[in-house]
Amino acid sequence: MNTITSLNRTAANAPTPAPAANSPATGATGTAGSSAASLVALSGDAPTAASKGMLWENRFHSSSSYLMANNFQSYSGSARLKGLGGELLKQVAYDGADFSQSVQAAPDGVKADTYDMLVSPTAVAQHGLGDNKVALTITTRSGVKVELTVEAGDTGIAVQAKSDGKLNEAERKALGKLSDAFQQAIDGMSEDPPRIDLAGLTQFDSFVLSSVDLKGQVKVDGSQMQNLEFHADAAKRSVSFAGPAGSAKIAVDLSQPAAWGSKEQQAKALHNYLDQVDQANTRGQGKGVLQNMFKDAFTDMNSDYGTQPVARGVTLTDQDRAFTTGLADFSASMSQTEVASNPARITEKDTFSYELSQKTTISGKSQLDRGISQQQQSHLKAQYHAPVSANATLALDLNPQSQNYKYITIDDSASSSTSIAYDKGVLAKARLDMDAHQSMRVLTYSLGKLKDDAATPYGKTMSQDLIPILEPERLGQPALTESQRAQTLASINDKIFLRSNPDALPNERT
Repeated sequence: MNTITSLNRTAANAPTPAPAANSPATGATGTAGSSAASLVALSGDAPTAASKGMLWENRFHSSSSYLMANNFQSYSGSARLKGLGGELLKQVAYDGADFSQSVQAAPDGVKADTYDMLVSPTAVAQHGLGDNKVALTITTRSGVKVELTVEAGDTGIAVQAKSDGKLNEAERKALGKLSDAFQQAIDGMSEDPPRIDLAGLTQFDSFVLSSVDLKGQVKVDGSQMQNLEFHADAAKRSVSFAGPAGSAKIAVDLSQPAAWGSKEQQAKALHNYLDQVDQANTRGQGKGVLQNMFKDAFTDMNSDYGTQPVARGVTLTDQDRAFTTGLADFSASMSQTEVASNPARITEKDTFSYELSQKTTISGKSQLDRGISQQQQSHLKAQYHAPVSANATLALDLNPQSQNYKYITIDDSASSSTSIAYDKGVLAKARLDMDAHQSMRVLTYSLGKLKDDAATPYGKTMSQDLIPILEPERLGQPALTESQRAQTLASINDKIFLRSNPDALPNERT
C-alpha cells in the first residue's frame, strides 16, 4: 500500500502487550497479521463500571483509535461517529500511512482495567457492516485519490483511510483544512432530524484539489435510512438526499463565472429564492423537515463560489448585471414522501413537489454585440387534506362522522425572463417578462360524500420594454445622471426576481 509521509499522530510500532485479568488473551503476543488474540494497552484512562473489553482489528493504534474506544463505550448508533471523520482526515493529512481499524465488544469473560486492545484480526469484520456510514473521496490535481470511510452500528465502529499515491505537503495541508468540514457534514446527518451542512466542503482549495465527493447513510427513526451524496469540483456542485421525509436534488453550474454578481447581489438573490421556497411550503402544506434540509442544502451550494476567474471574452457591465440575479445557474427539486392520511380513501394522497431553476445565456462575438438573457422558473404541485373550516379539527378514520374535510390540489407555476442586447455598442433590447399562475381545486366532503368541486385558476402576465427607462433621451427627455442611473439599475434588479404570487407582479405592461 502507498503511504503518506508520517507526522506522528499514530504509533508506528505496536504498544507493549499488557496482561488483563481473566482474559483468554493474557500472555498472548499477536501482531496485526496474526490470527491469535493479544491484549494491548490502548490508554491509561481510569476504568469505570460501564467499561467493557473491546476486540480490535489490529495493534496499530492512533488518535482515531482513542476516539473509537471512547465513542464505543459512551454512545450508540450514529452518535458513535462523533469526531471520527475530522480526526481521521487529520490523521491522513498529518500522520502518514494508510490506516484501517475496527472495534467491537470483546467476548464474554474479558475484563478491562483500561481501554485495552484485544487484537484478533480474523474475528473482527466490522467494515461494511455499520448502519451509519460516511465516505469521503478527495482527488488532488496531481491525480492522487484519497478515500476515507467511517462507520458505526450496534456491534462496532470501523474506520479506514487509503490513498493511491504519495501526497505532497501542499496536498496534505489542503486535506487537513477540510477536516472540520468533513465532521460537520457527518454531525449534520447524524442529528435528529437530519440536517444538511456541506458549506465547508465546497470551500476546498481548487488550486491543489480537483474534486470532493461525500456519500453517507445514517439510520433515523429507529429503522429507516437517510442517504446523501455530494460532489464538488471547479465546474459544478451537486447534492442529493433521500430519507423518510422525502428526497431532493440540487445542481449548481459554475462554468459561467462571468454571470456571477457581487456578494451583496448574490445574498439578495439567495434570500429571494429561499422566500419562494417558504411561500411554496405554506401554500402546499409541505412538511418542515424536508423543506429545512432543502433550504440548508440550497444555501450551502450557493454560499461561496470562490475567487472569480479573470473574465475572457464578453464581460458584463453594471447595466447588464441589473438584468441578472448574480447567482450561478442551478436546478433544484424536492419531493415529499406521499402519505395516505385518509384510511377511508387511500387513493387520496398528501403530496408535495417543488422545482426551481435558473438558466443564463451570454452570447455575442464581441463586447459590442453582446447579449445576456436569464430565465427563472418554479413549479409547485401539492395535494393535502384540510378541515372544512378554520375552527374544525381534522381527524380522519373509517367512521363516516370523521369524513368531513376538504381535499385540495395545488398546481402553480411562475417564471421571470430578462434579456438585454447590444448592436455595435448601442442598446438594442432591454426587456422583462414575468408570469405567475396559480390553480387550486377544492373537493369538499360531508360524511364521506362529495358536496362540492370548485376550481379557482388565477394568473397574471407582465411584459415591459426597459429601453425608455434606461435611455429616456430616446423619447426626448433628459438623459439620466450617474446617480439616477444607479437608482434605475437598482430598481430594475429588484423587479426581475421570481414571484410565484400573481399579485406580487409589477403592473407595467408595454
